[in-house]
Amino acid sequence: MIAVDLDGTLLNSRKRISAEDAEALREATARGVEIVPVTGRHFSTALPIVADLLASGPLIASNGAIIRSKTGETFQRGLLPVAVAGEVLRATREFRAYTVLTYDLQGHGQFRIETTRNGDGQAGSPPDGVAASPWVQRYAASVRFAESLEQELDGDPIEIMFAGPVALMREVAERLTKFATEAQRHRDILVRTKHCNEAEETKDAKESKEAVRFRLLRTEYPERDFAIMDVIHPDCSKGRAVEAWSRFRGIPRDEIMAIGDNYNDLDMLRFAGVPVVMGNSEEALKQEGWPVTLDCDSGGVARAVERYVLGNRE
Repeated sequence: MIAVDLDGTLLNSRKRISAEDAEALREATARGVEIVPVTGRHFSTALPIVADLLASGPLIASNGAIIRSKTGETFQRGLLPVAVAGEVLRATREFRAYTVLTYDLQGHGQFRIETTRNGDGQAGSPPDGVAASPWVQRYAASVRFAESLEQELDGDPIEIMFAGPVALMREVAERLTKFATEAQRHRDILVRTKHCNEAEETKDAKESKEAVRFRLLRTEYPERDFAIMDVIHPDCSKGRAVEAWSRFRGIPRDEIMAIGDNYNDLDMLRFAGVPVVMGNSEEALKQEGWPVTLDCDSGGVARAVERYVLGNRE
């Protein structure tokens, strides 16, 4: 099996799959290798990009929260509990212009963005906010603007995504890490003072425990001064999804190659028997000691597939 990230890996800087990379993956498929794209993107936005490469394998989307075939069969879906989503939104109120609430839906409402207001009461958004991004224009039919994201919580979302300048997104990460730590400390105090044991937690203690249960994943592109922080279900990640699918298919770890370029790919790379990082990867990934292939604009995926799957070690 080949588990391959999209942005910065299979997709080049023009957000396309090169003919060279596609040909190498098709050759691997012809030899019985399952191709599994693994991405932080929403299923609906990723599927059109990779549908032609999917044979027996699924698409793993939303950083592992969704495992679904191209025909729509869902093998795994991990949603963020609505109570947790509400706590996260309340803890990050000042970053609202950089926040997207995402649902596992098709069409209007799968992406929800809060409308900010200028001093004169008119709708507005900072130039680096999500509402002004080309991404929103591209998927305008799927975006719903609202006065309050808290009021938009009408069920369990897939994730809460924060996107913007790197320094600002690191502030988001710091805020959420502090929030989770304080919530956990609050729970511990409740447990001690009310003499709760594992079988008899108070309602407040249970709610506090639930509030800290999320996973924070980051993706950074320093050269573009752009980063993404994704808040998802605590049991979801790219690595866990690849592991779950490999168990379902009966594929051992040493027969899995993973290719990635960013922090949210780390546990997927650590799980795979053959981890490969892109030449354009973040330095932290290169420091892991894994093989490094060419960059995403130079056929890096094709070179890795040729070397470690097709047997061409030139």
